[in-house]
Order: sequence, then structure tokens, then C-alpha cells
Amino acid sequence: MDAITKAFEILEVFLNTEDHLSITEIAKLANISTSTSHRITSILVNRGYIEQNGKRGKYSLNPKMLVYFAGIIRKRLRLRNIALPFLKELSHTVNEAVLIFLRHSHIIYTLEVVNSGRLLNITPDSTTFNLYSTGAGKVFLANMSEKELDEYFSSIILKPRTPNTITDVEELRRHLKRIKKDGFSFDDEEQELGLRMVSSPVIDWDNNVIAAIGVVGPTSRLSRQKMVEIAPTVKKYALEISQAIGYSQDQDSANTK
Repeated sequence: MDAITKAFEILEVFLNTEDHLSITEIAKLANISTSTSHRITSILVNRGYIEQNGKRGKYSLNPKMLVYFAGIIRKRLRLRNIALPFLKELSHTVNEAVLIFLRHSHIIYTLEVVNSGRLLNITPDSTTFNLYSTGAGKVFLANMSEKELDEYFSSIILKPRTPNTITDVEELRRHLKRIKKDGFSFDDEEQELGLRMVSSPVIDWDNNVIAAIGVVGPTSRLSRQKMVEIAPTVKKYALEISQAIGYSQDQDSANTK
């Protein structure tokens, strides 16, 4: 059982980071000896959960395995079927790609992508993303409790993805308070240069943020002014999805009294 626990601890290390890690780094983050980390990581490589960049390269989560599990979730999750008509309508309304994201620990991943009718559809070049540098990820952060946020910031290093990434904790905290108040979030080339996103939370019947939707487009079309213009529309469709799965604004108002 102890070996199984250590294996899950190592997997969780990779689930909570986008970085490629050495055995020494894995051991430190998982608080496991180097020899044990090497043995368990080798098993996980053989099983296909982790991949190594060359014989002596660093290790990372195998994206194919994550996509496989995401596919299982996609088939089983009722949310996708409920949200899809709204996503298609939103994409048609703003004439840009629309994505819906789910969160797992310190990362988010795409549950569904609806492309627009444009010849050029630009979406992020990955299926998993960290929280602090994406519009959708910041939606989840903004709705965390103070305790959850403290735990998040104590367990992650805010590394710049682009020159626009917010890497100062206090600045990000102020940014998240504004997102919480507004009900939507902007990603102004913080994850990828040339790409912007407007996101809003999907809330369930228990007032939990269970997903985030995002309109994604190239900076040539999705200007800062355009983001401000479509933000209420994105928020509106996120609310409609929320209501379709049982969320009630009346209940939300009662909880804040």
C-alpha cells in the first residue's frame, strides 16, 4: 500500500505542474527518496502515464493518457451535453471559437471545443493549462476561498508563460477579486502570445464553480475593446448553462445575506 501511495503522490506532482522534471525534482516535490522516485517513475513510464524526453531526459505527464481520461470524462459527464447547444449559439453570436474547461487540482483541461465558421480558428496549442495564466483558470482561482488560495500559492511557482503573465502573488490576488466581482475574466496574451480569451464560470445547484467557458480568438480579431464588448455575452451564456444544470440566482442571493 505504501508503494501505491507514493505512486499517486508522484502522479499528483505531474498533475499540478506543466514543467518537465528530473528525478531529483520529483523526489523533492513528492517528498520521497530519489531511489524510490526513480523506481516508481520508471514503472509509470512503462505503464504510459509518464513519458521521458530521451534516455536521460526529464519526465512529464503523458498527454495521450490525459486525453484518454478526458475522453472518458467527456462521455460520462452530463455537463457537456447540456452545455453544447449554448456553446454553439455563443460561438455563432460572437463568431469565434468557444471552449468549456474543467479543473483538476492545479490545472484545467478542455472538455469541448466549438469552432466558429471562420476560415482561421485559433485555439490554445495544448489540452491542459495552469490556472494563473489563463482566463478560464483565473475564473476558478477567483472563486476559491482564502484558505484554498493560500494553499494554491504556497504549492506553486508563478512562472511567466509570456511577458503578460501575472507572476506577482499580491497583484494576482487583486486581479482575482475583480474577476469575482465582475463575473468574467480576461486572458490578454498571458498564456500564449497572439491569443486572447474571455471567460466566465459555470455554477452548479450547490453554488460551486464546476466549469468555465471561454471565447478564444487571435489578437487581430479579439482586441481589448472587443473583449470588453463581448464579456457580458459570455457571462450571459455561462449563466444560462448554470441555470440549465440547476443553479439559482435566488439561492446565490440567499447565501450572501
